[in-house]
This record gives sequence, structure tokens and C-alpha cells, in this order.
Amino acid sequence: MTIATAILRAPHKGIRDLKGHLSRALLKKFLVVTDHGQPISVNLPYEEVMELLDVIDELSDPEIVKAVIEGRKAIAGGVEGISVSTVFDEVRKEDK
Repeated sequence: MTIATAILRAPHKGIRDLKGHLSRALLKKFLVVTDHGQPISVNLPYEEVMELLDVIDELSDPEIVKAVIEGRKAIAGGVEGISVSTVFDEVRKEDK
């Protein structure tokens, strides 16, 4: 399940409901906080946030962006591709 899907499926809690149950609510893996039924905030686990920040950092690397663009062009041209997550995993291995 992707993080976006997890957030979409996460329980929703109103601000007023959180006042008395905040510690219990924060134990949920994902939590959408609402105000009058409208999402206003998302609580994410620390590990997920760190992973997202890693991905954002990687996407700001010009070499990685260049590789992704080249890969997309190749796939559009009919070459069988590999997933971006596989590429990121390989880059992470090289960094260690």
C-alpha cells in the first residue's frame, strides 16, 4: 500500500474528538485530523516521514532526475523498464 493510499484509508478524527483522546489517537499509524469534516492535518509515523524526506532529497539530485527522464523516454519507445523504486534502491545501496 502506498503512503497516499494509507492516508486516504486512515481514520478521520475531528479536532474536538482529539482533545480527550490525543495520546490514543497518535498511536494510529496514519491519522487524518479534520475540522468540520474537512481534512486539515495528517499524522504520519516518524519512519514514513523520514522515508519521504529521503525520496524528496533523491528527486532533487540532477543525476537521478536525468536517469528517470531517460528511463521514461526509453519505456515510451518500447523498452521494458524497471520501477523507480528499484532505481532508488540501487542508488541507496551505492550510497552506503
